[in-house]
Amino acid sequence: MPARPRPLTLLPALAVLLTACATTSAPPRRDAERPPAAPGVAANAVRVQMEGFAGGPGFRLPDDLRGRPLVLNVWASWCGPCRKEMPAFQTVWLHAKDKVGFLGLDETDELGAARRFVAETRVTYPLAADPHGQAAARLGVVGLPVTLFISADGVLRGRRVGAMEAQDLRAAIRTYLKVTVP
Repeated sequence: MPARPRPLTLLPALAVLLTACATTSAPPRRDAERPPAAPGVAANAVRVQMEGFAGGPGFRLPDDLRGRPLVLNVWASWCGPCRKEMPAFQTVWLHAKDKVGFLGLDETDELGAARRFVAETRVTYPLAADPHGQAAARLGVVGLPVTLFISADGVLRGRRVGAMEAQDLRAAIRTYLKVTVP
């Protein structure tokens, strides 16, 4: 039968282990994780990168705002309320595109179904893709459709969950982004 180690012989090993654990460096500060804000970008700006839709260009927040506020609508082809609201978004975008950017984010969708959906709804505003749901998770999206209203400096100013009619979308743009759309 092997001899059992004596508690006193384990004490030096335990002391070395505890000392090593106690002297590890502190985790980096959250401020150190963020790059300094660019001119015109708020320190608390939404930061997320989205893939291009169907081979189109990707989109980075806040870098691609170009000094304009953004309406970011998260949708999927299998979402009935998304299908219902898409014509309203297209109509409002046609009247607002000189004042407010629009971006549709296709979340966790099958590419063929998403392309058919876009063709059927005749959406022409810019689109991005989120095939694994990572961008939507960073944006706090838990259901579809959801629309985010982001100011020109990159700050999330408002969120609407559920399908929106054109008049509701115009009112939300006026409320959250302080822009009037005809």
